[in-house]
Amino acid sequence: MIKRLKPVLILLGIAVVLGVLLWVLVAFVLPKEEAGEDKGNSVILMQTDLTEADSIEIKNTFDHYTLVQQAIDHYYVDGKKGYEVNNDEILDFLTDLGSLTASKKVIDAPSAEQIKSYGLENPYGTIIVKDNADTYTFKIGATSASGAYYMQMGNDPTVYLIDGTIPDVALVARYQFYTDVMIDYSEESMDQETLKWFEISGTNAAHDFRLEMNQLGEDEVGATYMLTSPINHSASMVVEEHILNLLSTLTTATVVGDDTTPETLKKYGLDEPAYTFSFVQNNKVQTVHFGKTTEAGYQYCYTEGSKYIHNIESSNTEFMGGKLKDFCEDMIYTRAADNLKSIKVRGMDKTFQINIGEKDDNGNFYVTINNKVVDSELFSDFYTHILMIGITDVGDKGKETTPYVSLEFTLKDNTVETMKFYPVSELKCYCEVNGTGSFWVTTMNVEKIVENAQKLYNGEVITTEW
Repeated sequence: MIKRLKPVLILLGIAVVLGVLLWVLVAFVLPKEEAGEDKGNSVILMQTDLTEADSIEIKNTFDHYTLVQQAIDHYYVDGKKGYEVNNDEILDFLTDLGSLTASKKVIDAPSAEQIKSYGLENPYGTIIVKDNADTYTFKIGATSASGAYYMQMGNDPTVYLIDGTIPDVALVARYQFYTDVMIDYSEESMDQETLKWFEISGTNAAHDFRLEMNQLGEDEVGATYMLTSPINHSASMVVEEHILNLLSTLTTATVVGDDTTPETLKKYGLDEPAYTFSFVQNNKVQTVHFGKTTEAGYQYCYTEGSKYIHNIESSNTEFMGGKLKDFCEDMIYTRAADNLKSIKVRGMDKTFQINIGEKDDNGNFYVTINNKVVDSELFSDFYTHILMIGITDVGDKGKETTPYVSLEFTLKDNTVETMKFYPVSELKCYCEVNGTGSFWVTTMNVEKIVENAQKLYNGEVITTEW
């Protein structure tokens, strides 16, 4: 009989051991959110219309503020009356609070240690809504392993899990509700004729730059903007693109402050800006200052006369710290061949007189060089090389006063323009256009002007490389 009972007793012993292990697992090992939960069932916490609440007080790690009802569907930040807020977002937030549903109940009566572990001992966020005589309080804690947030309501110790809809609003600063747009600029309605000029300066700017719209005639080809300070030259198309991108970016800048007192501007480096950017559109001048950059790569900015401080990614302003060369178009001379009557080339003990007549029905110029008729396409290759001579660096003229190579362009209206190249070294020449200049070009490209003029006369192939 005892032998028969022995296997049964062994099985009972195993069952007891497994039961103890299961109890230990449930009591001490499983995550706390599993204990006492509603097994995945959602819990409706609120079914109340809060959209006419008198006030919403929000306290979090970053801010403590109150939204006060001014009129039906209209709120303002307490202490900041006159600062326009997005009432639709506030009403959406109140609607979400009034229909709050938990994804699960975590525990009915948590211990002090559990409250601390849920981040509810000192809540990450607290919301207090006053609606007539009623007051509703919501405490938001840490996130669970699933990404949901622990929360409690009022004086009820029960802990719930909710999704991020409410915390996404309640755990950030009041600035999210402001509707300010940094600058008055619309990319869709932008007309180049309304953007007359831009100015860039500041402690991080290499120079005080000014770009003005290029006044081109109908048949003229050239840059949209001219750099008029610190020198006169065609403005870089790359810089123009950066400017238009900056204008667009500023219209979506994030509000990060609503205090523009001198002390606050100094705090953000806006009293002595790294950059100051001014522009005029539709005869309205707007000026934006750019201050310190955060470790995360965001730069504080402030529009003169504004109530707000914003920030944008600092990558949008890096171009303003460029050198003079970066602001200049590489091409030194941009006149279209259609506007030319003649070109005189002098240098390296040679002189070439090139006359350009009208185009025939096939679009070819009648061209002569030293009274010899030459091929129109060959002349186009010759002139292309002149146009493609680019800047290598900004530099001084040097001691040489006699040009190594000079070009004299006579336009169809008999205006005369000149390009003169003065040797600086074996590899570099200083270039002057109409008597002024700031740039060096390669000696090789200068010499090639004369070499190509000789090839044009000889009827030889001229190679060009853009």
